[in-house]
Amino acid sequence: MFKYISKKLTKNYENVPLLYIMFNLNKYKNVGKRGSCELRLHPNLKNDEFIVKQLNDMVDYIRENYDMEDLSKWLVKD
Repeated sequence: MFKYISKKLTKNYENVPLLYIMFNLNKYKNVGKRGSCELRLHPNLKNDEFIVKQLNDMVDYIRENYDMEDLSKWLVKD
């Protein structure tokens, strides 16, 4: 059953998500940058310290060098 669901979710293993990063603007405004992003990795990658460090550095770079409110509201731009 799980194999069937996996096959459906990945479109017959053609689209397999490797990473997922979500930013929470409200959390960022209320508590600061720490914990404002949710980073999910493929189970085979999540214990690779190099990948985790690189992705955390990338997220930190984005938060420090870009306007997070502007990035969060890109869909509602005029």
